[in-house]
Amino acid sequence: MSPISNLFPSANLSNAQDSGLAAIAAGSRKLSQDTERIANPSSPNVTASLVDLNQSRVLTEAGANVISTENKMLGTLLDALA
Repeated sequence: MSPISNLFPSANLSNAQDSGLAAIAAGSRKLSQDTERIANPSSPNVTASLVDLNQSRVLTEAGANVISTENKMLGTLLDALA
């Protein structure tokens, strides 16, 4: 049997994982920034930072879902080729 890269030469299998990891990293950075603003007593707009916390969570979950879906798809592809 030929390797997967020979069957699908144009498919970049790590691209989805890279996107997922980038989303998780962005969510983590956003979370850190928001928590610093919330913890700072002189912060002028805590409400916006609290709303951003939820956006950080959604972004991180989306990145994890991308990686999970890629893993499932790859597993299905390997099962089909086995």
